Amino acid sequence: MKIDLKFIGKNIRKLRRQRGWSMAALAEKVGMSGVPLGRIERGENAPSASVIYRLAKELNVSVDTLFAEDEPNLSPVQYEKTRDPFLVTIGHEQGTLPSQIRRMAQDIIEAFCALEDICHAPKKAKIPLFIPFEPTKSGMEALSETVRRYAGIEHGIVFDYFELFETLGFRVIAAPLPRDIDSFSYYDPLYQNAFYFLNARKNPERQLFHLAYEFGRILILTYMIQQDRPLFLSVNSNAESPGTKTFTAERAARRFAATFLMPSKAVGDTVRQLGIQEKQWSYELLLRIKRRFGVSAEAFLYRLEELGLIDNSLIEPLKVKIHEYYGKTDFGEPDFSMRLLTPNGRLWDLVLTGKESKQGYEEVVEIEKLFKKLKVIGC
Repeated sequence: MKIDLKFIGKNIRKLRRQRGWSMAALAEKVGMSGVPLGRIERGENAPSASVIYRLAKELNVSVDTLFAEDEPNLSPVQYEKTRDPFLVTIGHEQGTLPSQIRRMAQDIIEAFCALEDICHAPKKAKIPLFIPFEPTKSGMEALSETVRRYAGIEHGIVFDYFELFETLGFRVIAAPLPRDIDSFSYYDPLYQNAFYFLNARKNPERQLFHLAYEFGRILILTYMIQQDRPLFLSVNSNAESPGTKTFTAERAARRFAATFLMPSKAVGDTVRQLGIQEKQWSYELLLRIKRRFGVSAEAFLYRLEELGLIDNSLIEPLKVKIHEYYGKTDFGEPDFSMRLLTPNGRLWDLVLTGKESKQGYEEVVEIEKLFKKLKVIGC
């Protein structure tokens, strides 16, 4: 029987990366050097029977697993499964992500991790994702302030949040998704990091909001895991009083996103520095100032109202005008989305860096083809 050397090597490499091991670490465990193991993973050399046995033992899988022809047969043992990136369902109904989108996400995650491995790039986020908070509206705002402090931006205005998130070590992927999917995320427990998937077909304001929204969902998830209990009522729970909406995980994540993108001090300072009085807000002025925060006109108007920075008599007329524009343009922004973003910057930086690696060049070329096929493109 002819053995597909590349397929065996690919299985070994995938199992190794699932465990967060470098090639050198696995080579040491099986008593060989990294060079021959690299040749095995690339399919250049066939592993001997003794090497196959030692690899299976250290990887804690059966020998048959290394020769598996179907990907499902490569699933790691239960303990290791808990260390793989998994879809975050906090705030969403379970199982709503189509199978083809899950498959696409898993392919991108695997490729992203492979690039980090080839480039020897750090995989752990630079800020903690386990942060205690109170499951209330004020608690989510306090959480957003804490995160901004960890990120080193305090009350400042950030022009490109994509670049900020990538600088913090997060994996941000903008890809064309079905119309009804704005975003989703995967939590990476092994490296305390996350993958944020955004719909590249949406306007920049919507992408930014959902990036912050997914960040909030990750923080809610990790704290719930730490506490080992639900923190929020379900959507079907009765509110404490008539007319009061249940504060679900979904609403909590949205509250986090709004206050993260529009910190009260930053919004207040901007308004005061410009001398804008509560009755002076016009449609044009609203659009001009909201650009600084990268949010939608409706979100910024709501935040001004919440902070008491706009006269109540102006709110409804402005809201009507905004909604009229949304209705005519299918939720396009009235200022034609002036925000500029750099999607998939780190992803393609890793591709270019990986091409400079002699051992990883061929794998990077295949990864590049995958990204282009999935239309995961950058600036």
